[in-house]
Amino acid sequence: MHTIKGRILLAFAALCLLTTPVIFFYFSSSEKINLAHNIKEQVDVFNINRLKVINVYNQILESDSKLDAFYLESSTSNIKKYQQFYANALNALVALKENQQLTSQVVELRLETIEQRLTLLNTNVNELIRLKRKRGFKDYGLEGNMRSQIHQLENVTSISLSENLMLRRREKDFFLRGDLHYANLLNQHADSLIERMAANFDENHKAIIVLNRYKEIFNDIVKIESAIGNENAGLVYNIHELSNQLDQDVESLHGVLKEDLTLLSKGIRNFIILFLLITILFLVAFAFIFSNYITKPIKLLIEDMDRVIANKFKTETAIQTKSSTQEILQLKTSYTKLTETIKDQVNALNIKNAELERLNGKLKESEVELKDASQIKDKFFSIISHDLKGYTSNIVSMTQVLNANTKLTGEERRVFGSHLQDTAQNLQLLLDNLLNWAKNQMNDKNLNKRSFDINKVLEKNVELIREVAIRKNITLNIDHKAILKGYADKDMVDFVVRNLLSNALKFTPEGESITVAATEKEHELAITIKDTGVGMTKTQIKELLNANKQAKSTKGTNNEEGNGLGFGICLDFIKRNGGKIIIDSKVGVGSSFTFTIPTQLSRTSILN
Repeated sequence: MHTIKGRILLAFAALCLLTTPVIFFYFSSSEKINLAHNIKEQVDVFNINRLKVINVYNQILESDSKLDAFYLESSTSNIKKYQQFYANALNALVALKENQQLTSQVVELRLETIEQRLTLLNTNVNELIRLKRKRGFKDYGLEGNMRSQIHQLENVTSISLSENLMLRRREKDFFLRGDLHYANLLNQHADSLIERMAANFDENHKAIIVLNRYKEIFNDIVKIESAIGNENAGLVYNIHELSNQLDQDVESLHGVLKEDLTLLSKGIRNFIILFLLITILFLVAFAFIFSNYITKPIKLLIEDMDRVIANKFKTETAIQTKSSTQEILQLKTSYTKLTETIKDQVNALNIKNAELERLNGKLKESEVELKDASQIKDKFFSIISHDLKGYTSNIVSMTQVLNANTKLTGEERRVFGSHLQDTAQNLQLLLDNLLNWAKNQMNDKNLNKRSFDINKVLEKNVELIREVAIRKNITLNIDHKAILKGYADKDMVDFVVRNLLSNALKFTPEGESITVAATEKEHELAITIKDTGVGMTKTQIKELLNANKQAKSTKGTNNEEGNGLGFGICLDFIKRNGGKIIIDSKVGVGSSFTFTIPTQLSRTSILN
C-alpha cells in the first residue's frame, strides 16, 4: 500500500465496514415504520366503515321507516348497506386485533373496547329496526291496526264526532311532541267513554271492545316510542352515545399510534445522528492524518516551485522529501525535468507575449475608437440633416417674409419676431445639446466640480424661459430658500436645469403652471421642477430613464419639436456628479422631475 490509490481504497473499505450496521438498522427501522403506517391505515379503514354505518343508520331512521318496503320486505337497500358496512368495520377490527405486529398492550385494550362498543351499537340498531317495524306506519304494524280500530269507532253512534276527534287530537299531540302527558289524556278520555257506554253494555259492548283494543294498541305504541326514544333517552340516545364514544376511542387510538410512531422515528433519528457524529469524527481524524501525510511533500514541491518562479526560473530546484509514496517520488522527478525544460523557453515566450499583448491592446483601442467615431458621425449627420436644417430653414423663411413684406403691421411683425425668437432659442438649445452629447459620447471624464449657489442657477434659467412662458400664458413659480450650496460641475447642473425647464414648458398647456424648488437633505440638494402639464405613462417614464438607448422625441402642446438627446445627457451629467434623477408623473395631472447633487466634498463625490 505504497500508493495513494491503495491507501484511499483502504480508508474506503474501513468506512464501508463502519456504515454496515447503519444500513442494517435503517432497513429494519423502515420496515417498522411501514408496519406502523399499515396499522394506521387499517384503523382508517375501520373508521371509514364505522362512519358509514352511522350515516346509513340515520338514513334508515329518517326515511326507510316511512317506506312500504320497510314493512313488506325482509330488508331494504339501506339496511343491506348498513349490514355490509358493519361487516367491513368488524372485519377491519378483527384484522387489527390479529395483527402480530401489535406489541402495545394499550392498543390491544383499546381495540377490545372498540369492538365491544361496535357490537353493542349494532345490537341497538337492530333492536331499533325491529321496534320500528313492530310499531308500523300508516297501514302497517301496530299503527295500521290502530287506524283500523279508530275507523271502526267512526261508525259507532254512541261516540260523537267531537269525542272521536278528541281521541285523534290526543293521539296526534303525543306523536308530534312525544310527551306522555298527551298519552295520559288520551287514556283518560277513552276510559271516560268506556265508563259512559258501560251503562248500556248490551247496546255498546262491541264499541267498548273496539275502543279497548284501540287504547291497548296505542299504549303498546307508546311503550315502543319510549323504547326507541330520542336524543335524550332510549335506543336513539344509546346509539348516539355509543357513536360519540367510538369517535373518542378512534381518536385516542390514533393518538397512541401517532405517539408510538413518533417515538420510533425519534429513536431512529437519534441513532442516525449519533452514528453521523461518530462517522464525522472518524472522517475528520482520518482526513487530517492522511491529508498531512499526502500534502506535506506536495507543499514542499509547491514551495520550491514558488521559489523557482519568483526567481524567474534562474535557480536550481532544491526539494528534499522523505516520502515513500510512489506518486510523490514520480512527481518530484517530473517536476525537476519540467523546471529545466521551462527555463530554456520562458525568456523567449515572455518577450513574444509582451509584444503580442501590446499590439493586441493597440488594435482593440483602435477598434473601439473607430466604432465610437462612426456612431458619433452617423448621429451628427442625422441630426444636422433633419433638426438643424429644419430650424435654419424656418429662420431663413421668416426673415425672407419680413424683408419682402414691408407693409406688415406692428402686431404681425411682433408675432413673426416671437416665432423667430422661439426658433432661434430652440436652435441654440439643439446646438448646446449636440455639443454636450458629442462631448459625452467621446468619454470626456474631465469634471470641474466646485461649490456654487444653486438658487442663482435656477433664477438664471427661469429668466431665460420667462418670456416664452408669458406668451404661452404659463405661470412660473420659484421657491426661494436660504442660500443653498451644491458641490458639482456648475455647467453640467446649469445644462440639466435648462433642459428640464424647457421640457416642462414644452409639455405644459396654456393657463397651467411650473414650479421650481430646491431643498437641502442629508449631504445633498434636491432640485424639483414640477409642472401641471400632460403627464406621462409608466411605460414612457421607463423608456425615458433607460440610459442604454435614446428616448423618442415627443411634440409639445404647441407642436414644439425636440431631438431626444437632452434628457439622456442630463442622466449622464447627474450620475457623474454623484446624484440621481427621480420622475413622478401621472397622465393628465402633470410631472415632477427631481435630481440630486452633493452639498459638500465627499469620498463618493470624488470617486464619481
